[in-house]
Amino acid sequence: MSEQVDAHAVQREVLIAFEYAHNEEDWVFPLKEALKGVTAQEAAWKADPQDPHQRSIWQIVLHMTAWTENIVQRMAQRQRGDRPGGPPEGHWPALPAVLDEVAWEEAERRLWESLAALRAHIETTSLDAMLDYGNAGYSHLADLLCRLIHNAYHIGQITKLRDWHAAQSATQTPSS
Repeated sequence: MSEQVDAHAVQREVLIAFEYAHNEEDWVFPLKEALKGVTAQEAAWKADPQDPHQRSIWQIVLHMTAWTENIVQRMAQRQRGDRPGGPPEGHWPALPAVLDEVAWEEAERRLWESLAALRAHIETTSLDAMLDYGNAGYSHLADLLCRLIHNAYHIGQITKLRDWHAAQSATQTPSS
């Protein structure tokens, strides 16, 4: 099949999808802007800390990172003939024991590194490998595109949580 398709054109299209899922201001707010200026306190904030289903920005960043790292791992699993598995840390990795600025900066750094690795993975993976179904029942390309949609969804959550946090903070600040 790849002989009939321009592999470089497909790769370019996937890279465009990557950019629109993370970096282009179009239908998704750019991740860099969504995280700009987020402090550890804001990243850890939840409107209802008692609600186990509610996620903080920090939790979302760790989740996105684990799954972004995992897509590259999944390709290696496919190439070995293994069924692709989830992230070793689980779907929602635990927050660090200390929620300070150093730990928050580390979480952000790891997210950016995972995205750089994913971009490099897209640039270096052949079309044949992308279209390989292995024993998963779907192609690596489908898996990858789902991850891009996944990240775009969570970037939207981050922007809404920031808006919510700002609104909550404004109502709790005493008037002068």
